[in-house]
Amino acid sequence: MRTSTIAYPNLRAEMSRKNIGMVEMAEGMNSNRDTLARKLAKKSQLTLADAFNIQQRFFPELDVAYLFAS
Repeated sequence: MRTSTIAYPNLRAEMSRKNIGMVEMAEGMNSNRDTLARKLAKKSQLTLADAFNIQQRFFPELDVAYLFAS
């Protein structure tokens, strides 16, 4: 059985539900799309400030712990 390799599956699901793409999210965070993609793939460090920024800007109704659960 394969295990999922998607980092932050709840975040990815919520992005899909709200039709928020990586480019839109990166622009909203004043970041580069590739930089954000690396952070969300756990190839670069996602800071606590980044996590709260994403949660507050795009998903204020959701808990940050839920969004970034592994």
